[in-house]
Amino acid sequence: MSSFLENENQMLIDAIYSEIGEQLVEDWINANLDEGQYYADLQVAYMSGDKYIRQKFNEFYELTPEDEDYFDV
Repeated sequence: MSSFLENENQMLIDAIYSEIGEQLVEDWINANLDEGQYYADLQVAYMSGDKYIRQKFNEFYELTPEDEDYFDV
């Protein structure tokens, strides 16, 4: 079965996907913030996979290798 978007312009599809992506990220961030700022920051650091961001998270929250949420970077 094909998608109803199959014969649509790729620029239109990309714009739709971008809008959906932005809304999903906003919803995800807000859901994480419901759990608190630390949890939201932890999820961003975890999902980013970026060593610089993870190191900044460690530094901001003064985490050491002994801490459960410490990122080994």
